[in-house]
Amino acid sequence: QLSRRQSQPSGSSKMTPGQQQTQSHVELIRAPLEAVDALFEQQVSGQSNGTPPAEWGEKSFFMERLGYGDEERFADIPCLNDLDVIAGLPRHSLVRYRGLVQDIFEPEIYASVLHGRVPVSGQEPHMRFKTTKYRECVEPVVGVEFEDIGREGLGQRGTCYCVPL
Repeated sequence: QLSRRQSQPSGSSKMTPGQQQTQSHVELIRAPLEAVDALFEQQVSGQSNGTPPAEWGEKSFFMERLGYGDEERFADIPCLNDLDVIAGLPRHSLVRYRGLVQDIFEPEIYASVLHGRVPVSGQEPHMRFKTTKYRECVEPVVGVEFEDIGREGLGQRGTCYCVPL
């Protein structure tokens, strides 16, 4: 039986944009969203037009940093098929699933980027982008109001039904 663990506060802090270069192989597997967020922040901070990017090199970053040009390295990523219960896996960790695609559904349109409004006392609120790519929801942040940015923040992802092998 597969189960999901509830969010538990961890002892690790958020990764800054420069830290994704020093994050270890194991840390990237255990907390890939930290690297995704840091890469996104780095890309957004380097743009002057205010439009969030659709791609920011996250796929090539993981392929290069985890060394997955060699297929034998994929064994380092836990496989859901080989686990009896997934409760032992860290929340949001990188996993594999071995299966056969049985059905492909219509593409899903989703809000891939949100605008976060950070109130600053006595000033205009500071605005920042937050990516929702590779996740179903965004964790709440105290004092930050997230809002949809409209058409520019939409993304598309494929959904399929797989049966285990």
